[in-house]
Amino acid sequence: MADVAVASAPETVEAAPPVRWRLARRIAFRFLFGYLVLYNALALSFPPGGSWIAQFYFKLWEAVCPWVAIHIFGLSGPVTTYFQTGSGDTTLQYVQNFCYLVVALAATIVWSVLDRRRAHYETLHGWLRILVRYTLAFTMFGYGFAKVFPVQFRPANFSRLIEHYGDFSPMGVLWQFMGASIPYVVFSGAMEVLGGALLLFRRTTTLGALILCAVLANVVALNFCYDVPVKLYSLQLWLMSIFLLAPDLRRLFAVLILNRPTASIDLSAPRFQRRWLRIGAIVFQLACIGNVLYGNLTGNWKRYQDTYVHPKRQPLHGLWEVESFTRNGVAVPPLATDHMRWSKLVVDGPSGWSVRLMDDTPAPYATTYDAANHSVTLKSYASFTYAQPDPDHLVLTGTAASSPVAIGLRRIDPARFLLFSRGFHWISEYPFNR
Repeated sequence: MADVAVASAPETVEAAPPVRWRLARRIAFRFLFGYLVLYNALALSFPPGGSWIAQFYFKLWEAVCPWVAIHIFGLSGPVTTYFQTGSGDTTLQYVQNFCYLVVALAATIVWSVLDRRRAHYETLHGWLRILVRYTLAFTMFGYGFAKVFPVQFRPANFSRLIEHYGDFSPMGVLWQFMGASIPYVVFSGAMEVLGGALLLFRRTTTLGALILCAVLANVVALNFCYDVPVKLYSLQLWLMSIFLLAPDLRRLFAVLILNRPTASIDLSAPRFQRRWLRIGAIVFQLACIGNVLYGNLTGNWKRYQDTYVHPKRQPLHGLWEVESFTRNGVAVPPLATDHMRWSKLVVDGPSGWSVRLMDDTPAPYATTYDAANHSVTLKSYASFTYAQPDPDHLVLTGTAASSPVAIGLRRIDPARFLLFSRGFHWISEYPFNR
């Protein structure tokens, strides 16, 4: 498992000394080394307690990139400021990758002048592969375990169930497609975890890179085709899997395409000669792996518990259909043009109500409960007292827009939606495509 020297039985045939690399290969390696080291500085956070070190590195770029955006690209406004958006494809993210490219290119020029006599970079290439392997593996653990414990994609909530398909964004379509089948979500996450786990071992790195090359190609295609704002990052991860696979492409082509035998390659380098360094490296590896696995397993298990086992739900949780609506003691008919009368009520998630009006307009409200008095306040709209004659019926009485209002509602069983009720069938005499 260790990437550095574990004593092994002597080989019967000594490995051939490395041949001199061609000039183009040496220059390309220098550039890739600079870029990949800059891009994979996330590895600083892998050891226990390493997160605070990584913060200094990222804060450096948070100071440099806005300056570049303003003074080099002439940008201004919010796009030149770092703030939480949930997107990995922001303007500053592209500026940061541009900076990586420029710094790597400058380093390549200086390095090529100062180190032009070197014949090859076999040892440095080995260390770079370790950096990329572990960064990619741990990143796949992060994404994979969020699917093995299906918290990244979830079944449609009540608001989504009554939303028109045409109102979904492309990303929303993808999220609901994935969440409609939890087994598929778990399978896709298991493939990411499997590929990442195989990268931890030298002998299985090629297999892991093959798996991740296929998995990440699909992820990149989904992100580009469904407008998911992780295009830049997922593309980098895919290219990293190709980088790991590149040294074996000729051998794979010979075996899989030409049906010819191929020679084995030396998997020993890089290695420490001193025993205490070998032991220290193994301990460091295990500490990094344990730290990452512990964080992913405990974090995603807690999210799974909070989402599926012990979800935080509001009182009156459910999807409700309005059966009667009176204002000032007068029944309001259910006219499709009415932008004031309620049609449905969604009580989902830890807080907030979402009302669907008769004209199909959604109206979200922040809510505050007073459980002792069975009352609820919808911010900037109304205060209601609520009563449940039985579990499937709800009555709200209160004042909205200075008018007394009484609303009778009936619970909608989620099983009435085909998305939940259709289930799995081994045998289908006819397609059931609706």
